[in-house]
Parts: sequence; C-alpha cells; structure tokens
Amino acid sequence: MTVWKWAKFLAKRMAQLFVVLIGISITIFIVTHAIGNPVYLIVGQSATSEVIQERIHKFGLDRPLWEQYIAYIQNLLKGNWGVSRYTYNPVLVDIQNRLPATLELSLFALLLSLLWSIPIGVIAAFKKGSLLDSLIQFLARLANSVPGFWLGLVLIFAFFAKFHLLPAPLGRIDSNIAMPPKITGLITIDSLLAKNIPALSSSIRHLILPAVTLAITVSPSILLLTRNTMERVLESNFIRAARAFGLSSLTVIRYSLKNILGPVLTMIAMTLGYLIGGSVLIEVVFAWPGIGFYAVDAMNHSDYEPIVAVVLLCALVYNLAYLISDVIAAMVDPRARL
Repeated sequence: MTVWKWAKFLAKRMAQLFVVLIGISITIFIVTHAIGNPVYLIVGQSATSEVIQERIHKFGLDRPLWEQYIAYIQNLLKGNWGVSRYTYNPVLVDIQNRLPATLELSLFALLLSLLWSIPIGVIAAFKKGSLLDSLIQFLARLANSVPGFWLGLVLIFAFFAKFHLLPAPLGRIDSNIAMPPKITGLITIDSLLAKNIPALSSSIRHLILPAVTLAITVSPSILLLTRNTMERVLESNFIRAARAFGLSSLTVIRYSLKNILGPVLTMIAMTLGYLIGGSVLIEVVFAWPGIGFYAVDAMNHSDYEPIVAVVLLCALVYNLAYLISDVIAAMVDPRARL
C-alpha cells in the first residue's frame, strides 16, 4: 500500500468521522433541549416569572435552536465545552477528572474479556460439534442474556455482603489509603509508577467486581464471533491444504488467527466503544466516579452541556477505535486494503 493510498484511506476515514460527529451533535443537541428547561431547576419553583425570563435570556435559551447550536459548536472548537449548571465547574474540567476512571474500568474489563473469550472461541471452533462446543455456546448465550446491573448487584451481595472478600462498591480506592501522585489518572498505573503497593492492591480490589461484571456481559459477542470466524477459516481450502501437507497444529492456528484478525478487531473496537459509553448502569451500581455516572447526574438535572459533551466524547472514542482497527486490519490483511 503506497503512501498516497494510505493518505487517501485515512482522509476518507477522517471525513466519515467528521460527518458522524456532526450528525450526532445535532441529534443530541435537539434531544437534550427538548426534554426540559434547566432554568427551573436552578432558580426553583418559587421564582417569579421575571427571574425565570432573566435567567433564560442570560443562558441564551430564548434564541432559536439553530443559533444555540452554532454558538455551542463555536465554543467547542475554542476548547470551551460549557459550564455545568449542576456542579458549576467547566464541563471540560469535570470530564478530565472523571474520564480516567471510565478508561481504567473499560480497559481492565476489555482485557479480562479478551483473556478468556478469544482462546475459548478458538477451542470451540477446533472442537466443533462436540459437547464442549455446545457447552461453550450455551454459556456464551446465557451470559449475553444477563442484565449487567443485575449481575453487578448479585456479585456485590455475594463477594461483599455475604463473604466479605472484596471491598464495598464505593469509589476507586479505600478512603484510608493515600492516593498516588496523579500521572495518568489511572490509579493502578500511577500506583505502579509510584511503587505504592497498598494503593495498587486497593485499586485492583475495587476494580474486580465492576470489571468482571462488564467483561461477562461483553465477552459473549467476541467469543461467538471468534468461534464462528475460526470455524469458517478452518473449513477453507488453504487450511485443508496445510493439514494435507502435514503442518503442525500450532502452524495451522497461527495462520488461522491471522485470517480472523480483521473481524475480531472490529468487534473489539465496538466493545471498547460500548464500554466507554455504555457502562452507565455499572458505574451507577458500583458508585464508580466516571463519565457515565456524571452523565446520569446531568440528565437528572437537565444539565445540557455535560450530556452533549459526554455523548460526543463517546462517539469520538467509538469512531477512533474503528479507525485504528481498520488501519491494523489493512496492515496485516491484504484483502482489507481493497
């Protein structure tokens, strides 16, 4: 793939990303402004109509919706994401403080799901039609049907309330343990860098339950896709030829894994995007101070700016994950370059 083709490929993907973000921003801006007026929550129900109208004019809510949208986008491009009318902090500051928590939880959950879903999916494909294959598919579909918030509550009851094996679902670290110096914002990484073993141990213990809950709910899709894609690859002519020439099972697996990489990478990108933006209920259940919990608070108070910012951020992460997966697939699979 020449430099020109790579540039054309990336330019096309970036143009698609721009169009998607514009469409999402318009949609979420209209929806959030249609669900309620935050002025009544700010001034209270006993405020006079003059006070209400003054606040509406101050916030620019009396202008046409398209003017409010253009003003918001102009401020967004300048780095001004607005001010939360609930926390009274700049939205960008709130997100910077909360995004590391969501990233840490999402990446930990994704790592856990990959550690068991891909190997088990490959094993199920090699044992196609066996009792083990049927059991794996049954368990995957069972896990896929379990609501994440219900599973989280069950795990809290079992491992915290009943057996006292893990800490209470309250934040990211025990209150009696000093936080490590903030470098990345990810407590586990910062604890490792600071060689703070108590903080590392506490942060991992707090991570286990929400991460396992998310991993169980998202891994079935990766597992079943890995199994079905590997099954098709194992039945392809070039794998049959490799086996006929007497190549070892490890060699066959190595060539097969390369051929399933494209679809699996796409599914991983989808999963990461879901984990970043779709772990709202899990963050609420475990009182995890991420952007999902922040968005819920904003929705409860009709706080426009945080909701729009969180949705746009999640959409950006989602599409960047797709872009990276497409680039990696094009690098390792010549068919994807077409």
